[in-house]
Formats: sequence, structure tokens, C-alpha cells
Amino acid sequence: MIDKASIQDFPPMTASLLADNSGVFRVGTAEQYLTATDAGTARRQLVELMQAEARKAGRPIRVTVTDPTSVTVLLIGVDGELQEEPQSAAPARTAQRTTPPPAAAQRVPLIQAPPPAPAQPGPARPAPVQPQTPPRATPAQPSTAAPVPAQPTPPVSANPQATSAPQPVPPQRPTVQQPAFGTPPFQPVSNQPNAQQPVPAQRAVPAQHSVQALPAAPAQQQHPIPQQQQAPGQPAAPARRDLRDAPSFLAPPTIGPAQHGLAGLLNKLGFSVPPSASERAERDDVHAVSRHFPRRRTISVANQKGGANKTPTVVNLSSVFARYGGGGVAAWDNNETMGTLGWRTEQGGHDSTVLDLLAAASDLLSPGAERADLSRFVHHQPGDKYEVLRSAADGEHVVTADEVDLVHRVLAKYYRLIVMDSGNSAGAPNWRRMVELTDQLVIPTTTVEDKKEGARLTLTAVSRVSERGAELARNAVVIVSEAEAKDTSIANAYAEDFRPYVRDVVVVPFDPALKNGVIRHDALRSSTQRAWLAAAAAVSRGL
Repeated sequence: MIDKASIQDFPPMTASLLADNSGVFRVGTAEQYLTATDAGTARRQLVELMQAEARKAGRPIRVTVTDPTSVTVLLIGVDGELQEEPQSAAPARTAQRTTPPPAAAQRVPLIQAPPPAPAQPGPARPAPVQPQTPPRATPAQPSTAAPVPAQPTPPVSANPQATSAPQPVPPQRPTVQQPAFGTPPFQPVSNQPNAQQPVPAQRAVPAQHSVQALPAAPAQQQHPIPQQQQAPGQPAAPARRDLRDAPSFLAPPTIGPAQHGLAGLLNKLGFSVPPSASERAERDDVHAVSRHFPRRRTISVANQKGGANKTPTVVNLSSVFARYGGGGVAAWDNNETMGTLGWRTEQGGHDSTVLDLLAAASDLLSPGAERADLSRFVHHQPGDKYEVLRSAADGEHVVTADEVDLVHRVLAKYYRLIVMDSGNSAGAPNWRRMVELTDQLVIPTTTVEDKKEGARLTLTAVSRVSERGAELARNAVVIVSEAEAKDTSIANAYAEDFRPYVRDVVVVPFDPALKNGVIRHDALRSSTQRAWLAAAAAVSRGL
């Protein structure tokens, strides 16, 4: 558990991950940049930088991480533990208030009286004497409709010179004229368009009281709307930002509670225990193998040495991708003569092979062909949700490069992911064409020395096919499967031998369910299933 009390807020630490899988980790003014080929690798590099900083500081640290979709506050312990801090628990870092608090709210009537007309420049008028209230004039023709106020007539001045030489009126915002003395502050507006409205009478002004005349403002005078002015003594209002730079207001995704192990058991009893590092890594792998790609992807499994675990690798990768990704996966035995993929998988309700599909390829590629038409040629695996295209059973027909192209076109029309098994001859035309169609190369081997050497020679052969082949070899994933239960140390040593030359290496433990017969993913041990999930995730990250 990370001790939050020992975390210091200085220097501030932030990190940014961009959409192009690059990023930067900032500690105060120091910056460390990272680049990666995929989002998963970028996240791992960022985590390593943050863990290294925590170890260097000798105390836990807090880092605010921003990516294209969310903002997350992470706590990193000296031992490398990662913990997400809820937004409500993060220390406030907002700037001081730049505007004063709003004034107390005032109760406003639903209908307000018109505002008084602004004072006009001119000689000061004498203070009026309160006269007796004269009687109001009554409208000549009252109407049943609601009356509206008419524009009041300015009172007549007792001073003729005041009316003959009015003072100039400065520009002002158009306002409602103040009604004449004695009229109500407002009149309801009639809903009837032709209703005759009464005109309120003007109050008479006694002669003995002189009142300065006010010239009326010009009718229909247009004035620009003044800008909001800043009150004296108030701080400047903050500049408005561009909305295109605004982050999403949606809450960032949260990490669900632990589901496995003791922590998962405690959560079932009502506790709230976060997942461990291993469980979070498993969730990342599940997310990786569940992805759907914008176009069809082809994975090729190759080793020139027989018995190197090629077919079990094809079966288990196909199972993981189909189970987590929702089907759409075809396992194709691209052996130049007779392969064993049909022996290690379940048979459908027919005996069709790749030769039968080749004969019907033109029909399957026609615009009117449907997905169900393909079911006569592939063998569905009901438990693991993928389909198998078997190689020729007699072993007499040698598959050509053009036939590989044609079969690949058919499968690419109906499947999102194609996993290709292969033969043992790197010089065969179908083997070389497979390399040209590959998006991700997988090299399996066991803990037997000659299988390991076969894997090395296969990587060399692929790199010599073309420039694309060289890139496939550098980006390859090597899967080392233990041939016996006691081979764990050997498998780890083999993995370290391959690691400098390829993108990733995964070790799969020994499992007796993989030795013989039909392979079903559910029959594997939980540790073996987890290893194949990690292997499929490593493959997916290269697609």
C-alpha cells in the first residue's frame, strides 16, 4: 500500500501520451521523451520511467498522466507498485479565484417596470413641489383586450427658451421611455392583434411650477452594443481558450476491483481491493487480443524443423483470438503436401480440404456468395469458435504460389484474421508466398536443441526472402514451449538467447493436454492458458 502522506507535490510531475504513440515525462522542468510502435509499448515505457523516478527519489510520487481520451492521476511506490488515485482524492492545484464571488441574488419580479430614462445634460431643474393629485383621464373607448402603454408625451415647459433650444443628447442605449406622471408603471399587452388600445392621459402640470422640458431621443437610432467593462479594482478576466483544445469532460475509465486470488475472494465478501499488477497485466493482454483491426491480418507460424510445435501454436493462437475477439478467425494448413492441423482439431460434417475450396473459389469470390457458403469447406471448432481449412489428405498435390494467392483471397473475404500453418521447406513456392502475405511472423520452438536451431535458421531464411522478410524477422515473436515438465530453466535460457534478435519472446509451460490428440483450449491448465494469452497478446501488439 502506497503511503500518500510521504508524497511531495514539488517538483510537479506530469506525463503525456500522444495519439502517435509518443510521449513525454516531466519532472519539474526536466523532460524525458519516449517513442513506441504501439500504445501498449508506450504505456510500458512510461511506467518504467515513472518507477525509475520513484526509486531515484526514494519515496512515492504522484504523476498526472494525460492521453488522447482521459486524464489519470497515478501513485507510484518505491517498489514499483502503481495505484490510481481517484480524482476527488487528488490534491487541489487550481489557481486562486481570479473573479470576485457573485453578488447576492436579488429577487426579480416576473414583469419589471421600464427603467428610468437617463438624465439629460442641461441646466439644473428646480426641485419640484409635490402637487395635489389631479384626476386621471379616462380612455374614450375602453376595450376588453389588455391595454399596452403608449409612448408618453414630454411635459410642456413653462420656459419658452428651454423648448426652443434643446440641449444635445449624447448617444445612449435604446431604452423604454419613462411613462408620464400618473400612469401605471406597466400595462399588460393584448393578445388580440386588432384590439384598440387606450391611451393614458397626460397629467397636467400646475403653472406655478416650472419644469424643464426633455427632448425626445431620435427614433430608431441604432447604437453598437457596448463591451462589458471591467469594474475598477477587479482582476482581469481570464482569456477564453480555443474549444478545439478542450479535453473531454467524460470521466476517465476506472480500474475495476480484483477478480482473482485472495483479493478477488475478499471483493466477493464486500471488500474493495484493487487488482494486483499481475491481474492488471492479464487485463491488458485480454484487451490486446480482443481488438478488431481495420483490415484483414495474416499471422504465419513457421519453423523449418518438424516437431517444433507449429500446429499446437496455430491451434492455441486461433483459440485465444477467436474466444476473446468474437470469432472471425481461420486456421489454414498451408503445408505444401499433407499437414497435421486436421489431426489436432475437430472435424466438421464433411471431409473437405483446401483442394475443394480451390475448385469453388470463383463461386465463393462472386458478389452473390454468402458466409454460409463457406461452411462446406471449413471445419468449425464449436468450443474455441474458429474454423480450420485442412490441407490435402492424400499428400499428392503440391500447392503452388498462385493457389496460395487464390485461397488467401477467399479467406480474406470472410475472415478478419488468418493464422497460417506451414511446412518444413523454406524453398517451396507456397512457403515463400506465405511470407509475402504475412503481417506478423511467429517462430515456435521447444526445449529440444535441434528445434531451437531450426527456429534460428527459419528467421535467417525469412530475412533473406526480401526486404519485407527482413522486417518480419526483426518484428517476429518467438514462442518457446517446454517439451517436459522439468524444462523450465532450459526454456527461460532459450528465451534469453532469442530476445536480442526479435520483438518479443514468450515461454509456455509443459501441458500434457498438448502432447497428443485434439487440442481444446478448455482442457489446458490455467497456467498454460495464461501463457497462450500472453503469447497471443504479444502477437497482436505487432499487428
